[in-house]
Amino acid sequence: MNPSTAADDDEREAIRAAAAWYARQYSGSFGDDERTAWQAWLEASDLHRRAWLQVEGVRASLSGLPGHLAGPALRGVSARRREALRILAVLAAAAPLAWFGHRALSAQGYGADLRTAVGERRPFQLADGSSLMLDTDSALDVAFDPRQRLLRLRRGRIMVTTAYDPLATLDTPCRPFLVETAHGLCEALGTRFTVRTDGNRTQVAVLDDTVRIAPNAHPERPVLVDAGRQVAFDDAGIGAVESAATSAGTWAGGSLVAVDMPLADLLAEIARYRRGVLRCAPAVAGLLVSGAFPLDDTERALKLLTDTFPLRSVSHTRYWVEIVPG
Repeated sequence: MNPSTAADDDEREAIRAAAAWYARQYSGSFGDDERTAWQAWLEASDLHRRAWLQVEGVRASLSGLPGHLAGPALRGVSARRREALRILAVLAAAAPLAWFGHRALSAQGYGADLRTAVGERRPFQLADGSSLMLDTDSALDVAFDPRQRLLRLRRGRIMVTTAYDPLATLDTPCRPFLVETAHGLCEALGTRFTVRTDGNRTQVAVLDDTVRIAPNAHPERPVLVDAGRQVAFDDAGIGAVESAATSAGTWAGGSLVAVDMPLADLLAEIARYRRGVLRCAPAVAGLLVSGAFPLDDTERALKLLTDTFPLRSVSHTRYWVEIVPG
């Protein structure tokens, strides 16, 4: 093997590992054993320390300068290619005609208590002390009453960190904390979690503790999802509980952390933070990417891709960008 090729492979592996460690730390469920293992990995070589500094550079810049990217970007390349993926659809299927007006207005967030624009993330403090982060292009209603603490997520994604119910007393139990979507009800059991819905399905990722999910299809058979796990459900039912995605919680800090993520999937996530069409050529759709990419500056995120990978960006119009082989 060519020495330079071997060195490149080592660097890519170190960066991939650093991105994975970063995501696990950011998840909030990073225990003492994991911290010891991370420290051992960090001290094993200078290459590991350099890779970690790149990740920390992205994190520090996002923490210190919201809305901007400063510092180095994480680079990672995989030589493996997958079979070309189908380009993701831009628009969801239309609702039945009889419901179109109502559902369209609801999906657009008209009249929502809390909402964000495309490319915007906003934190909120709820009346009970719970904290809420709204992701890009999201809308929800807050319905707290003496019986329950309810959020109705119309569209988009939220991260919730629940607080102890301030109305609870020795004689009055805690009101349940619930998140409702078109597909079911999620009950937080003292936890931190994310909920995402796009009209076709809902996905829940649990960062701390446990969430109980009762899908509309089978409300009598709720499913418990523990920390580090996620599950998706829709009108037909609920899927299998699986390990949470690497970037399940990092978006709240303004960073999309990818570990061997297909380019098509990465671009689909970045596209949520910008207007217009962003897609890639089928020939590079399966390129596996590891790295940390800023969500508050999508132009910089795309430049990181084209600077690091054998890719180039083609702007067909101001609002139509395609990533093609370099």
